[in-house]
Amino acid sequence: MDDNLTDQQQAEVVKQWLKDNGLSILFSIGLGISAYFGLQFYQQSQLQESESASRLYAEVEFALKQQRMAQAQNLLQEMDNNFSGSPYQQQSHLAMAKLHMDSLDYDNAIIQLEFVMENAIDESFEHIARLRIARIMVEQDELEGALTLLNSVSASPIAYAPYYEGIKGDIYAAQGQLEKAKVAYSLALDSLEPGNFDFDFIKMKSDQIQTDAVPLDSNQS
Repeated sequence: MDDNLTDQQQAEVVKQWLKDNGLSILFSIGLGISAYFGLQFYQQSQLQESESASRLYAEVEFALKQQRMAQAQNLLQEMDNNFSGSPYQQQSHLAMAKLHMDSLDYDNAIIQLEFVMENAIDESFEHIARLRIARIMVEQDELEGALTLLNSVSASPIAYAPYYEGIKGDIYAAQGQLEKAKVAYSLALDSLEPGNFDFDFIKMKSDQIQTDAVPLDSNQS
């Protein structure tokens, strides 16, 4: 505003500006208020939805623990219908897959795990599902298929790298490629903290390869 205007002139300028822009100001304020309450409503509805999904997931888990497969399947379908794309949906399918794995029903386990891989909302779920499928394939002696699946990931995140390398070590060991197995186990151990269960388990397998290799070297000398 021009500093040379008198107070009366300045007042008139302000009045005119408000007259010309008042509706825009009110509209902007209205949008701000609507956005605020809209956000509050959205957050509240999201919280309610999350709580409902959490309760349903608990029901899925309980049904699975009680071996009530028909009930668990119905609950899982309800989860898919009402909470598609939620972490609870992913966890429900992983839980169903684990039950199938524990009962050695590998075909149905893979169906659940493939669903998670294809619909993962977070890469963590995708990696967990892929690793479990690879583990099943190793159990079924589908070694090349398991290796191909693991190698389909160009670069696994640090958190999952030891598990990728650990399974690769198992595959190479089963194929008799002991040097490759040792390298894979070594890479896995480098990414784990000494003393935890995974470290100790992989180290045990790595040490076993070293032990198995000694007689071969001794016989050749």
